[in-house]
Amino acid sequence: MAKIFSLLKKELRSSLLDYLLLFTGSILFLLFLQLFQGQRILSFIVIFAFVSLYILWGIIHHSAEKTLNFKIMIEYVFIGLTILLLLTVVFSI
Repeated sequence: MAKIFSLLKKELRSSLLDYLLLFTGSILFLLFLQLFQGQRILSFIVIFAFVSLYILWGIIHHSAEKTLNFKIMIEYVFIGLTILLLLTVVFSI
């Protein structure tokens, strides 16, 4: 268990700015989603922008760490598209 915490601590130290950017983007996403609640088109644009940011963040983050490969790219795209689909369905009701 201590080894896991050590690895997480090392990862956070080396990529603190990356995770701070993702966290800030997530907070802004939630604020804009709340602001445009009830407006379908604007809510979709906000969700799409966040998913695009997430995919771009993942590619840039792994590229900077030199761990980017095709499987990781596809993983971020599929997770992003799943989030887009689920949130679009949830907020269209």
